[in-house]
Formats: sequence, C-alpha cells, structure tokens
Amino acid sequence: MKVWIDVLTSKQATLFGYLARELLMRGFKVIVTCREYEYTEGGLKRLGINPIVIGSYAEGDAYDKVMHDINRMSELLKIVKHEKPTVLIAYPNPSAARVAFGLGIKYIAITDSPHAEIPSRLSLPLADIVITSRCIPQAEILSYLYVTTKLYQYNGVDEVSWLIRSKPDINYIRTLGLEEFKYVVLRPHESLATYYRGHNVYIDMEKLIQYLNSEGYDIVFLPRYSIHEALAKKLLKQGLKVKVIREYYDGVSLTYYALAVISGGASLAREAALLHTVGITYFPKKLYVNECIKKFGYPLYDVHDMNDLKRVLKAIDIHKYKKKSFNNILHELKSRFEDLISLIIKILINEVRG
Repeated sequence: MKVWIDVLTSKQATLFGYLARELLMRGFKVIVTCREYEYTEGGLKRLGINPIVIGSYAEGDAYDKVMHDINRMSELLKIVKHEKPTVLIAYPNPSAARVAFGLGIKYIAITDSPHAEIPSRLSLPLADIVITSRCIPQAEILSYLYVTTKLYQYNGVDEVSWLIRSKPDINYIRTLGLEEFKYVVLRPHESLATYYRGHNVYIDMEKLIQYLNSEGYDIVFLPRYSIHEALAKKLLKQGLKVKVIREYYDGVSLTYYALAVISGGASLAREAALLHTVGITYFPKKLYVNECIKKFGYPLYDVHDMNDLKRVLKAIDIHKYKKKSFNNILHELKSRFEDLISLIIKILINEVRG
C-alpha cells in the first residue's frame, strides 16, 4: 500500500512526520508532499522525512488564495498521477482532497478544528473516513460529512502523539543561548486565516514583546508571516532581545523548558500545558480541545488582553517547574489518552488494506 500524506502547517509536519516514520518502519510505501510555509518543510526534514514541496501559503486576498489553491492542485495532480497512492491522509485540505476525490483515491481526514469552516466545508465532505478527538461533540463534525463517510473519535488530542514519541533536550535549549525556565516562547496569531475573520484581537505583539523585555524575560519568537519577520527586524534594531527561530524548531524541548508559551493559535499552547508548562492562548474563541484538557487540570489559560496575560505570568510558580519529571509526564499521557497515530495505522490496516 502506498500512503500519500499532504502537509500544510508546522503542527501537521510534526504529527505526520512521526506518522510517516512509523509507516515506513512497518513496510508501507509513503509519499509526503507539503507547501512552502513557515516551519513546515523544516519540521519534516528534522524528523528525517524529505517532502516534495508544492506551492506556498497565500498571504494575499481571496483571489490570491484561490489562485494558489488552483496552481497547487495542478502540481499535486501531476505528482499523484505518477505515484498512484492508495490513500491520502491530511487535515482539512481542499487542494489535496479534490485531487484524491477526482482520481478515486481514498481520503482519511484528521481534524480538531471544526471552527475552520471554509477548509472543512471544502474538504471533509469528500473524505471516506474522518478522525477527530472525542473532546469535540460529534454533531460539530457530522455537519460537514457526506452520509457514507465513517467517523472515528478517539480519547485524546493530536499533540499527545508526538509528545509520547519525543524527549526534551536541554542541550538544544543551551545551543540557543537559553536557560531553562527563564524564557517565554511567543507564537503570533494566524491573522490571515479565514477563521480569524470578524474577530478582534486585543494583544498587540509589539507591545507584548516590549513588556516582556522590560520584565527581564528572554524571548523566543516563532513568526508565521512576512509581517512577523518585519516586526522581528524592527525590534532587533531597537535593541530588544528577541531570539527568532527560522527553518525548524524542536517544539517539545522549547515548550518543556520554557517559563511560559504564549500563542495566538492553540496547538503550541496545548503542547506546553500537556508538558506542565503554562500555556497561554489569546485565540478569540473557545475551543473544544482546549476546554477538554483544562478539565484534566493542565495549565492552559485563555486571555483576552494584556492585563489577563500579565496576571497569568505573575502567578507562575517556578518551584513547580523545577520538580517536573518528563518520565512521570510521559506515563501520565500514555495512561490518560489514546494515541492518534496508532489509530490511524489501525484504520489503514483494517479499512484500507483490508
């Protein structure tokens, strides 16, 4: 069986990089495609996966986004026609979903983001199988699906799959010139994503970095878009201390040894919280997966303005961090949650190969 995996973001690169490695070890043939976007290609290469890079993220208007999708679909079609995969595995992904559907290739969709309405509407109806966290109400996913699509829900969140296959490396942190529990990781919000339209964000990244500098925190900045690269250059010229990571990063090490992780998205903050590091998200909506892990007592916080954020930072108990044990955390994650990667492989064997 040949499995085609299409990767659009750095989070997907981490999860699917580990999935591709396990599939290859089990004798599957695997082809991995991705687009040019922030840490996506580098994240795959860090895990030993060399992807075929097709297309890039469109930072322009709606016309530019549609045109990028059309061009990417055309190039994917050529690759897939030549490779002849049995099945596609991807998150909600209009380009890859349309190509797979048109060529009669089965599509297994992974999703934890029913709030991402546009990509979900354009891809999930074409999926043969959809896998999602049990944290998400079934009705939220079923509203997107065709009547014949099979829905699987598992007891966990996506991030657990790479956390239980990783180990934080203090040497990685030290090569960046950082000390454990003395730095803050910053990840800006996805202002160009369709699901941010119509939502106000009250955290100003420039003012946040200036505040963190004034408080003496070291800052690790993970830019998403060209505007964030421009901001980093501006702040560095002003003499602010900002460590900008490019190409790829070791997320498990960065989040485990951080004092806090602040993100306008959700995944990196969840990853931190699951590792018992304070995760702060200023995403403007409640997310089912976030609420789910908060119920287990993980230190994940929603903030809406700078005052909220400052209160969370000042309440951090550094002594708890020094008592952290990764082995204990690993045991906790394995005993508490199901593993998404194991479920994907089981479905491939039973539903696709069978």
